[in-house]
This record gives sequence, structure tokens and C-alpha cells, in this order.
Amino acid sequence: MLHLRVACYSPIGLHHFGVLSASILRNVSLTRGPLTLFQAKLASKRFVSTDIQEQDQQAGESITATDTGVIQKTDRETLIYFDNVYPRATSLWNPTQWYNLLLARQTRDSVRKKIQNYASPIDNPIHGLHLQSTIPVKRDGGVFAVFLVPFGYTKAEINTAIQKNTSKESSKSILSFLTKATAFPVKGKPWIEDLKRLPSTVIDVKFQGPALTEEELYSLFRRYGTILDIFPVDSTTNHAKVKYRSLRGAICAKNCVSGMEIHNTVVHIQYEKEVEKGHILRNFFVNHSRISIPVLIALFSILAVLIFEPIREFSIEQKITHKYSISKDNVLVKRLRKFTSSTMSNLRGYWRLEDSKSLEKHLWDDRVEKVNDLKMWLEENNNTFVIIRGPRGSGKHELVVRHTLSDRENMLYLDCDKLIKSRTDAKFLRNAATQLGYFPIFPWFNSFTSIIDLTVQGLTGQKSGLSETKESQFRSMLTTSLASIRRIALKNYKPIITQDSNEINIKEEDYLQQHPEAKPVVIIDRFEGRSEINGFIYKELSDWASMLVQMNIAHVIFLTETVACNQQLAESLPNTVFKTLVLSDASKENSRGYVLSQLKDKFTVPVPGNENVDEKKQESADNTDNSEEGSKLTALSEQDIHEIDNALEPLGGRMLDLQAFVRRVKSGEEPSEALDKMVEQAAEQITQIFLSDSVDGVKSAQAWELIEMLSENSVVSFDKIIFKPLFKSAPELGIIELENSGLVTVSRDRGVLKEIRPAKPLYRAAFFYLVTDKTLSKILKTRYLLKVIAFETKRIKNWEDELKPLSKVPDQKLFKPRLQYLSGKIVLSNQVINDCEAEIKNLSKPKK
Repeated sequence: MLHLRVACYSPIGLHHFGVLSASILRNVSLTRGPLTLFQAKLASKRFVSTDIQEQDQQAGESITATDTGVIQKTDRETLIYFDNVYPRATSLWNPTQWYNLLLARQTRDSVRKKIQNYASPIDNPIHGLHLQSTIPVKRDGGVFAVFLVPFGYTKAEINTAIQKNTSKESSKSILSFLTKATAFPVKGKPWIEDLKRLPSTVIDVKFQGPALTEEELYSLFRRYGTILDIFPVDSTTNHAKVKYRSLRGAICAKNCVSGMEIHNTVVHIQYEKEVEKGHILRNFFVNHSRISIPVLIALFSILAVLIFEPIREFSIEQKITHKYSISKDNVLVKRLRKFTSSTMSNLRGYWRLEDSKSLEKHLWDDRVEKVNDLKMWLEENNNTFVIIRGPRGSGKHELVVRHTLSDRENMLYLDCDKLIKSRTDAKFLRNAATQLGYFPIFPWFNSFTSIIDLTVQGLTGQKSGLSETKESQFRSMLTTSLASIRRIALKNYKPIITQDSNEINIKEEDYLQQHPEAKPVVIIDRFEGRSEINGFIYKELSDWASMLVQMNIAHVIFLTETVACNQQLAESLPNTVFKTLVLSDASKENSRGYVLSQLKDKFTVPVPGNENVDEKKQESADNTDNSEEGSKLTALSEQDIHEIDNALEPLGGRMLDLQAFVRRVKSGEEPSEALDKMVEQAAEQITQIFLSDSVDGVKSAQAWELIEMLSENSVVSFDKIIFKPLFKSAPELGIIELENSGLVTVSRDRGVLKEIRPAKPLYRAAFFYLVTDKTLSKILKTRYLLKVIAFETKRIKNWEDELKPLSKVPDQKLFKPRLQYLSGKIVLSNQVINDCEAEIKNLSKPKK
């Protein structure tokens, strides 16, 4: 038991006594022993005295406001609430006002210093006022401060002085209209909690006892801010609501009044729980998916149009113009190459070197006229819709890109073959975007919407229609490309020009008609018109190209191998005569000149002084008359030329085959060896594509019949085909299918099939190789005969099925002609089967 006896007779001593007693009481409160009568009288009544606090004290646990939510103070201490010290939380994500961002980083010491300065500033101090503790309420933006009341002052006097000082001191800041703080004495028993309960302008007042009247509520809460409305007391819940104009008023009222006892009624205050906007949106999307999902997709679409479409148009323009790319297609690079071309020509002339274009001169001599025609069509600017047709490997691409448009700045090249071979939708969209320069693209988004579409269909039984097909997306790409091409064509267009001091108005159509060079050239390669996979691209491309021509904003050139595309193009652009160029293989003289010019490098004589000289080539060089000193190239020997001529005879004038032959000879193969390997490679390709067991039996048998006929003659008339058993049912269809597959090529006379030739000259040598090779021809012939037997057996079965119901007719004389016809057919087919089996038996016998 602790006993104190203190005698003080002066005001100063009384003051020290108060300080001493408060200090002693704080120390004594930490002990576990009971308080003395003196202490009990001196100590004030706690705000909250519950069993919980007693249990905490007995257990030795912390009883601070942070841990318990209860502020401890004595009778000689006053509790003041300061607001607008920290930034207030306005949502769970805690976005704060811009002017309070710095306040959020305040330290505890800086806050104590600020509160002390508010309450007792230097120019008007309250002597003896001591700040005991601060309890921050950062969610509400305020601080509870406990002050020790100096002797000689009452709580009311201290509270009034603190309020006046705070109002005056916080108004000195430049931003006082935003950062001004206010101080209110706490009259209740605040509950310090950090629950996720956001401040609201409406406070919910709960009465523990008889309810207060509206007049009492107004008198109690008006001092904290302007009240907009007071909602009457609900008799069932014993609650009332007070609505403030600002958050500050509601926050101060809640922290200062909650827990206050009036007329035996305890007032408990909480913020009214408001439904957050995020919850409203979430509930809307969850509960109204059939409306919210289309709205969300529409918003994404609008966002894509506003943000991504300009980027895509710029990307397509870059793809066409190469303005910002460091490549050979760049305008500046082209000009630099053109500027240095004369110097390079002089150097080539000095070293007797030939440019790659001059090396191909012999091959293109017979096509100079066609190149000139194509250039003239581009300059005429009259519906430039050109179709260049020729067999595969005939040099269509080189004629257009390398020889006709080599100096063209604006050119877009599209390869239909890459689009056709795309097996998945995502791969197709990526390939299409790459060729058009369409960037950025999101193929995953279509998969996402497809999943949503399936989900909605499973829930409602109907498709939502959100997912886009690859056809519609490809059409959208072409539409964006059209806008970019139009912008390129009108890049230098001016609606008004000055001529002889007169202003002349020019329409866009007139400008494009007068400046054909401003229009980009669109090249669509490998345009066939039909395909089992992704065949829709031909229709989309033809419609798009026709729109480009009709708008007169681009030149369009189609490269194709067949005439099948003419019908598709005619549907897109009716009542129009297309400009057509037909390419054939190079002549024998041009092919020979091209190969000999390319193979000069193989027979090059090294510069004198260089070691490791090939003796054979050196002798050939010594025997050659070189009039110019220092010449590096020599003429080919007669033997070499003879070997090359023999090899070129079966190769013909197909450019790809000539280039492959040149590469083989340059790699070290002899001309005859290179030709034999090319023939073997072509024969292997034919057997795998047209004669394997995986191919339809009838088509494979038709292909072998043509191979046998074309191995003997370079041209087979269509008249000799139509009466063949395998072709008899549909001769044109069978020939056209083999033509589209690339085995043969067919000439036509006024739309009617006339003559059949191998798809390329090398194929005739391959046909002859397949037929004359004993081992290989025996296997292929046997396979062909078995397929003919299967074909005839199937026909006999169909005729027998027709005879079965006829055999049950009582009077068979009525169907005697039909019975004779069917029996004759069966006899003929049976004879074919017997002949085939006999031939198979003969082939199986070993040759002596």
C-alpha cells in the first residue's frame, strides 16, 4: 500500500502537486495492485469500463487505443479532435485529394508538433498546456489529442482557447482554403476502429434509450457542419439519420458525439453504408450478362477504332511506302543506289563483270515488249486492272516486280498461297496482317469472344453473336488498307492550286487521273479463284481490288496460272474488259543464252599470280583468244556447250528449272548429271502426288494414262481422251482437275479443251523416265491395272444391282433392250478385267 502526504500552500505548489499526482497515478496504474481511495477519488471515470478492459489489465495485455479502440484519460485531461490532418479515404482503393498527398507521409513526431503548434502557438501560447498523446484516425483524416489541463484553467477554458488558436493558426497557410484544420472537444466516448467503413455525408444515429427529437438532434449536430436534412426516427429500429453537406461535418460529428449520454440515452453513431460504384457495375455485369457483355464488347470496339485504327493505317502506309524502314525498298536507299549505279557500271566494265540484270537479258529479250506494254498501261491510267497469266515458274513475279516496278516507290505485294495454307484462324489472321502491314492485331480476342459465345449459348440456348468470323476480320483489314491506300494516293493532292495568278479548284478524281504515278500498285500473286480451304479470300480480294480500281486510287495486277480466276474477277467487276498478258516459256535461243551467261563463272580463269589454278580450265583459257589484257572471263569450250545444249533440250524454257539447273552445275555437277537428278526429282514428285495409293483410284489411273500418252508425244489431242473408259463419264472434269493439280496444261479453243501438254517441259522427261524404267514402270503399271480392275468391278456391281429388280419382272420382253445393253456392258467390262489380269500376270513373270 502506497501512502502519500503532500502539503502545498501556494498556487505554484498546487500546480506542482497536480503534475506530480498525475505522474504518480500513471505509474501506479501499471501495477496489478488495487487503487487506493485517494487514487480512486483523484482518477476520473473511464470512458468505457468493461470486463474486457479488466481482463486485459489482469492478463498484462496492452490497453492502448490502437489495440482496444478505447482512449484512456484522467479528469485533469481533455480530449480534442483535430480534422483535416491526414488525407481522408474516399474509397477502398484510397484515392486521395491532390493537396493532401504530402500529408500522407507525415511522421508521428511531425503530427505531434503540428497539433501542439495549433493548440498553443508561439504568438499566443497556453502556459502549462502539455500534449499527452495523439491517436491518429487516418481513414477519417483526423487526430485525437489528449491534453493535460494546466492548473488555474478549466476544461472549458482550455477547449475554447485550443479551438480559437487552431482556427487562427491553420488559416495562415497559402492553401488554407484546402488545408484548414478545425478542433472540436470530444463529448462522447469515441470508438477508435479501423474497419473498412468509409466516411459518408450521412450518419446513422442509434439511440440506446429514449430517442431524441429532431430539435435536439439539430442542436447537437449543427455545430459540426451544415445539415441538409434530418430523417425522422424509425420507431422499429430506434434509428435516425442526419445528412451533412460535407464529409467533414459528418466525420467530426461521428468522432465527437458517438458514445455521449443525454437524458439517460446513449447515442451511437456510424456512417451510413453506401453502395460503392464498383459494386453497382459488378452487379450489373453479373446479373445482366446478355446486356453487359455486348455493351462491353462495343466499348472495346470503340476503343480499338479510336486508338488502334490510326496506328494500323500508319503501319499499312509504312508497309507500302517503306518510308521509315532501312531496306532496299526505301525511297532514299533507291535514290542512293541509282546515284551510284554509274560508278558501279564503270567498275564492272573495268573488271569485265556483268550485272545480274544483264545476265538475265537473254531470257527477257522476248518479253521486253510485254514489259513495255505493262508500263504503258500503268501510265495510261484507265482502269488499270491487269491479269498476267502463265504457268508456274514462267517468271511472272520477276517480270512485274523486278523488271516493270523496280523503280516504283509505292507497291503492295500479296501472296494468296500463304493465306490459303493457313490451317488455323489465328495463323490466317497473322499471315494476312503481316502481308498487309496491319498492326497491331489481337487473334486471341476472337478466341475469347468465341468462348463467351459458347457460354451464352449454353445458358440461353442462343448465340450472342459477339465472336467475329475470320472472313469478317479479313474484310475489316482490307477496308483499313483501302483507307491507307487512298491516303497515299492523295498525299500531294491540293484542292486549290495557283496558276497564272488564278486559283483553280481540282477534284480528287481529276488529280488522280492526271497523276497515275501517285497511285500505289497492288500485286496479288497466285490468284487461282478456287480453293477448298480459305477459298473466301479470292472473293474478298477480287471485290476489294475492283473497289480500288473503281475509286481510281490504285493499280491492280493479278498473277495467276489458270483461267479459272477470270470468272471470279468478272463477277466483281462486270462490264469491264481486263488487260491480259499471257506468258509462255522462253524460247530455246533465249534459254541457251541465259544459261551460258550464268555459267561463265564456273569457267573463270583466276587472275595471274593466283595459285590453285584448275588445269583444265587454264588450258581452255590459254586456247581462247583474249584480245583484252587482264580479262577474267573466258569462252566455254565446244564440249561444255554441247553438254549444256543436250541438257537444255528436255528442260525447255521454264525459268525455275533453268535456275535450278544453273545452281546444280555451279555446285560442281556435270550438265548431264544435273539433268538426270532433276528428272529423278520430278519423277519422285509425280509419283508421290499423282500415283500413290493415297490418291483416289480413278484420278491416279487417269494420271498414268496421260503419263503414258505424253511420254510418247509432246502433245495429246483432247479428242483422244474423251473416249477412254476412265475419262468417258466426265472427260473435261478429269482433265481440269489434273491441270489444277499441276500435272498437265491444257490449251483451249473458244473455251473448249483442245490440246494437252505436260505442265512443264521437264515433266515430259520425267514421264519418259517413269515409263521406260523397267523396275519402276512395272510397279506403277501393276498399280494402274489394279485400279482399272477396281474401277470396272465397281461398274459391273452397279449394273448387276440394276439387273436384280428386272429379273423379277414376269414379262421380261418389255425390258429386253435394256437387258441386252446391261449385259453387253458387263461383258465388255469383264473382258477389260480379264485383259488387265493377264497383263498383270505377264508383268509378274521374270524377264529372261
